[in-house]
Amino acid sequence: MQEVRSNLYECKHCSGTGTCVSGVDGTSCLGCAKKSDLPFWSRKNHKGLLCGSCGGIGLAEPMTERLNKRITPLLAFYVVAFLLILIFVLAITKNPVFSEVLAFSSAVIGAVVGHYFSSKKAT
Repeated sequence: MQEVRSNLYECKHCSGTGTCVSGVDGTSCLGCAKKSDLPFWSRKNHKGLLCGSCGGIGLAEPMTERLNKRITPLLAFYVVAFLLILIFVLAITKNPVFSEVLAFSSAVIGAVVGHYFSSKKAT
């Protein structure tokens, strides 16, 4: 199983408590009420709702860090999917450059698959 590391910081919205008190007179804000799936007409004057920014744990992961962790695997998936579709289309249409595209695509797909499915784990 992979070990996922995350840098969590104290949530500035709830001051690390996990309970939203950012609204008027210490009530929960409208954003946290919406995140709690409360109906539109009853979102005001709630106290003690979970913080919508950190999910109630008092620690939050910055959005840029989440994007940095997810963009590489998504980009690899889309590149491999695009190349497989390109190979399929060129094979169906019997395009004269099929062999060159197949050689290039197989190297790229092999590198991506080798990277993600190798047994060597980085420490």
